[in-house]
Amino acid sequence: MANDRPETDYERSDVPPRLLFALAAGLALSIGAVLAGVALAFPFALGPPGRGPTQPLPPQPRLETAPSTDLATYRAIERRRLVRIDRAMNAQAAQGWSDGK
Repeated sequence: MANDRPETDYERSDVPPRLLFALAAGLALSIGAVLAGVALAFPFALGPPGRGPTQPLPPQPRLETAPSTDLATYRAIERRRLVRIDRAMNAQAAQGWSDGK
């Protein structure tokens, strides 16, 4: 009973080279089959169809060519509108509210 433990051993041979080449070839074939399947199932997956935009473009102008000028114009329009509202409020305040009776 001096030796109750089983003997440990090592692997006496390496992996055969044919197995490595077979596994590499199988992997390459699998990748090729997947790529061919994707190309057949989704023909546009390999590149754009090249037919142009699929949705209509928004109306012109699409980009602001002078944003500071556009902002100044917008602010001037809003300022005139606010002046008209302010005049209307002053006129209503001067006239007073009627009771409706």
